[in-house]
Amino acid sequence: MQQEHLPANARPLWRVSIMSLAALAYLLSLAGVVWATDLGGVLNSIALLVLGGAVSWFTAARLAPAPQRLSVRVQSLWRRERTLAFGGVIAVYLTLIFGTVVTTIGGLWSCTTLPLCAPFESDAGITLLHRGIAATATLLILVLAIWAMRTHSEQSFRQVGFWAVGLIVVQNIAGMLLVLAAGQGEGMALTTARLAHFTLGAFTWSAVVVLATLVVRVPPLKRTVTLDAATQTVVASQPSLFKDYLSLTKPGVISLLIFTTFVGMFITPAGLPSLSLIFWTMLGGWLMPAGAQAINCYFDRDIDVKMGRTSRRPLPSGRIPAWHALALGIALGVAAFAILAIFVNPLTAWVALAGYIYYAVIYTMVLKRHSVHNIVIGGGAGAIPPLVGWAAVTGSLTWSSLLLFAIIFYWTPPHFWALALIRRKDYANAGVPMLPVVSGDEETKRQILIYTLIMVGISLLLTPFQMMGMAYLIMAALLGLVFIYYVLRMMHNDTTANRWALYGFSLLYLFLLFVAMMVDRLIFV
Repeated sequence: MQQEHLPANARPLWRVSIMSLAALAYLLSLAGVVWATDLGGVLNSIALLVLGGAVSWFTAARLAPAPQRLSVRVQSLWRRERTLAFGGVIAVYLTLIFGTVVTTIGGLWSCTTLPLCAPFESDAGITLLHRGIAATATLLILVLAIWAMRTHSEQSFRQVGFWAVGLIVVQNIAGMLLVLAAGQGEGMALTTARLAHFTLGAFTWSAVVVLATLVVRVPPLKRTVTLDAATQTVVASQPSLFKDYLSLTKPGVISLLIFTTFVGMFITPAGLPSLSLIFWTMLGGWLMPAGAQAINCYFDRDIDVKMGRTSRRPLPSGRIPAWHALALGIALGVAAFAILAIFVNPLTAWVALAGYIYYAVIYTMVLKRHSVHNIVIGGGAGAIPPLVGWAAVTGSLTWSSLLLFAIIFYWTPPHFWALALIRRKDYANAGVPMLPVVSGDEETKRQILIYTLIMVGISLLLTPFQMMGMAYLIMAALLGLVFIYYVLRMMHNDTTANRWALYGFSLLYLFLLFVAMMVDRLIFV
């Protein structure tokens, strides 16, 4: 059923009906989790199917019809993509169903170690099966998202792919936290904990279904997914006021670095943090850089209007008064400092505030406009988050913790210069002295290689310094070799596609490197 076949006055009612059906399905599925019986499990499984069907239907109806004629190569690639999509959806669905079974039988308490547990009783066996399916689903969705983003140029694929991968990773982390909390014998409200875990699972399921629907309905062609199939054009929509204010905090920019705060809390010598400490640290750790980003938007509004990729932001386009960004940035910074000082410890608050001032003042107001070394020195602001996590758990900073700072410090120039090579004209028009503008592309590529080699070398020091084990060392070495490969490939064949590939992998590299730290500490130690 295509949306363009509906009368214009019927479309809002149709949308409300579909989303109401999805909401009802979620509530029924939630009831199935609370009603921890076999009948509740059946209700949950059916409701998840209804939720997935409603989300898929809503997504498919907003897409233009696929072209009738496709080349043999495109058809073959599309079949493989659709097979992977179906496999990912089935794996995620089974993960949620087995999660309900584990809840019903109380399997959380029968297997409280990671990744395996003993003795291998029946309840523990089902729990281990659930973990295995979850790991498989995570891998399938990661591969599907990367594949889809490489074969489709549409922005919707990139957005949905990031959401699907991000949610499924967070869902895995939440599950690990439940297991660790159960192993420590914390007196948590089990019903509340598993309801939160399931709610996150429902959002993950919906995001995966949307991604799979896009892959199934849109062939891998470099074309634009449209919302108006009759005219084959993109329908421009005005961002909501909420989205505009949220965009001032640049959640996409800071989410990866906030993840390093989370990992920093788990790799200290002090042991595993409590759930309450994790909550308050992550809340304050998110609000502080969010405030710094809003300050950045306020001071950069004059150069943002001169750059193509930033001219549509709320301040340059005039959708929000400039002073609102300044007020928001100050308010978020004050709130973050108070939360960290009261509920975590004073050192954590001061470390986070140092990162706020570093980015909002030293980088934004001084370095960015006046020095070719803006990214090199300014990279220290993005390297603060893991120190926030470390200080929250230990109440101190050590030489070992500064290695985490150094990794991100040396990661920032290769990551950002890859983007600066692509956007060199924008920075030149705005008068920002980025390295490609001042020294040219060849010198920038040479500096990218130098900083990459230093970054990889520092990442390998965590094992000799006894912060990590051999499992981390192997994973870090492999990731470093891939990073170097992307750099060398760009230097040998300097195309826009290879520049984007390096930029994209640099994001994945930092994420996987910190995942490797967490895996090494929680599983192999």
